[in-house]
Amino acid sequence: MKGLSFLVGGELYAVDVTLVQKVARMLAITPVPSAPLEIVGIANLKGKVVTVLSLSKLLGADESCEATLYSNTIIFKYGSSHEDQMGLAVEKPGNLIDIDGDAIRSPPVTAGTEENRCISGVTEIDDSLYRIIDVEAILSRFIPDSDTGEPHST
Repeated sequence: MKGLSFLVGGELYAVDVTLVQKVARMLAITPVPSAPLEIVGIANLKGKVVTVLSLSKLLGADESCEATLYSNTIIFKYGSSHEDQMGLAVEKPGNLIDIDGDAIRSPPVTAGTEENRCISGVTEIDDSLYRIIDVEAILSRFIPDSDTGEPHST
């Protein structure tokens, strides 16, 4: 599988590149009052509203990784029509990497509960450890359920 690498909190992460719509560098973000802590805010991307999530908050990291009013953001499409968009604020987008599916291991048991909800596995490439982000698990926490209109429970 091809992955897109990036940094959050000084750690390396990767996502399946087929899930990525766009990497937006220095995307202007508007904070949303009373939003959950994991939501940095919303952004306008070519006339569409994008909810931007803080991956550092989703991972349970400290506040030093907080996104600012301008953030590097990886944008994902979701929903049956793939019209809706959601983004993850990251410190620094990286490169495309080749991820051997057979080399992906389960996340370590020492990872925290929040991190385990976001990470589907880990792999080592060129002596660097990459945590593989489970995009669907993250997005499902914030996408309204089609029956109730409420976000899926965590």
